[in-house]
Amino acid sequence: MAAVNSDDADKLAVGICGCARIAKKNASAVSSPFSSCRISAIASRTEEKATDFVYEVFGDEEQRPTHIFSGVDAYDNLLESKQSCDAVYIPLPTKLHDAYVGTALRNKKHVLLEKPVAVSAQSYREMLSIASQEGKFLMDGTMFVHANRTKEFVKAIPNANRVNFNFTFRGDEDFFKNDIRVKREGDCLGCIGDLGWYCVRMGLLVFSDLKADVLRQGLVKEVQVVNCELNDEGVPIDADCMVYFSGNRVLSIHCGFKHTLNQVVTIFGTGSEYASTITDVVLPHKGDHLNISLSKQHMIDYDQICIHDGKFLQSTNDIVQEVCMWHNFAKFARKIDEESSQAAADIESEKWWGGDSDEVKSANDIASYSLHTQIVLDALMESIQKGGVRIPL
Repeated sequence: MAAVNSDDADKLAVGICGCARIAKKNASAVSSPFSSCRISAIASRTEEKATDFVYEVFGDEEQRPTHIFSGVDAYDNLLESKQSCDAVYIPLPTKLHDAYVGTALRNKKHVLLEKPVAVSAQSYREMLSIASQEGKFLMDGTMFVHANRTKEFVKAIPNANRVNFNFTFRGDEDFFKNDIRVKREGDCLGCIGDLGWYCVRMGLLVFSDLKADVLRQGLVKEVQVVNCELNDEGVPIDADCMVYFSGNRVLSIHCGFKHTLNQVVTIFGTGSEYASTITDVVLPHKGDHLNISLSKQHMIDYDQICIHDGKFLQSTNDIVQEVCMWHNFAKFARKIDEESSQAAADIESEKWWGGDSDEVKSANDIASYSLHTQIVLDALMESIQKGGVRIPL
């Protein structure tokens, strides 16, 4: 394989555990010049998959990773390697996260972890505790968090008190038979973990007004799954959920694998002239700009005719959200390397990494949002298990 060229020497070296489809998308993002990262290692349990992954994703031989691990111990070998990488991306089934994240962190590697981050919030707390002890960054892979449009969307409606989020796609026969997202021994949270994660995260961002300290004060009060379909393994495949926040604010969710692709989120606010909507919130359309729709309706002619009025806010899309995510991951990881050993952490206050820089503060804030997203998912699963009752947090 090609040697590392001088332009890449200062970039964060990333290893990838697994060759799933989402790993290919993220490998392409990491390879972008703005990402501040480079792919240095790949691990797969079969040599054929590893080789196919490398040749499919890295057309330029100079960008191909210098370390390829294959076989039953491939993941462990990559994570325990001292020379292969500075950080790892783990897109493996949720039930495998505990073991591999712990191994990576204890081997002094930063971790970007696919969502859902864990089978439970307690499990994720333990991962964050290890990350704190080792002075290494642990971040979830929620892409839209890093997009400029998301910040603009959250701020578009004053006095927001209602968020509606639909995120669905229609799985085919092979999906329902073989995909890990419908397997109890794979991603046992099903559509709640795979799709509901994004919906909950958006609700937390909106109702905290992007302030993690507000989130940490007990923002969510109750949750309820009002309708749910389980498959034969007891994994949720379609669900309608309610998340109740302080101040009589509500997030309503429909997530599932049985309807056409839909990724629409709308924010309503008391006294606001408009409602704010994004129709491509998780997987954005291509183009130089991304839209936020501000719309309103009013009645005329003795309430016989409804008039629709609206406008668009545009956000630049010159750097896509996946690349922004990796750029931020590298930036925060570097600052944690510099500062965490010089300042005390405070895990009880959700400050896993010490340091005074904006980057370390942002790293702690992202970890808090990840943890509280998982806390809400735990409660939603409990509501399902108890027949749809309200679960207090």
